[in-house]
Amino acid sequence: MIADAVEFIRKEVRAHLGVADDEVIINSARTLVEKDNPPGAYLSLVNVEEESTLRNLPHVDRRLGKSQYIEPPVFLNMYLLFAFEFLTYSTSLVHLSKTIELFQTKRWFAPETQTGPGAIPFPASLEKLVFEMVNMNFEELNHLWGVLGGAYFPSVVYKVRMIRVQFDDTQPAPEITTIRLDTVIP
Repeated sequence: MIADAVEFIRKEVRAHLGVADDEVIINSARTLVEKDNPPGAYLSLVNVEEESTLRNLPHVDRRLGKSQYIEPPVFLNMYLLFAFEFLTYSTSLVHLSKTIELFQTKRWFAPETQTGPGAIPFPASLEKLVFEMVNMNFEELNHLWGVLGGAYFPSVVYKVRMIRVQFDDTQPAPEITTIRLDTVIP
């Protein structure tokens, strides 16, 4: 699911930037500090966290009159770094601006948003992706790029919400036919 989401986002960014397919790369931003990197936009997963507000879902699923035990899904937030290293610094800045523009005009993606000619198919393993720009102060930015190799490149971080992960392992749950209350009066 995570790989499907990142690949879908890569294709959306590539289409919006109007660059060649090999110029939008899923890879660690650490590779940017290495020599002989191809120019382009780099998408890097820098953090994953559980969406705690969606944690309290039921453990019993009722379908077609039958009850089944199933662990509730985990909803994840991904933090994606979009870093740009094109042949010129100004080209990197233009592509950074266009990427921000993309997620400003399309804050969320779902199957119903991906219709029409030229639309990139939304992965069947996903329900919805919601984008939120992460504001980082200089200290946070310094820590992030320090971990990634120490050099700064024009970049932006987005929090991508609503990635649902669920292993489909159901077990039959017995039907509740009676309820008994034991009351003891002292």
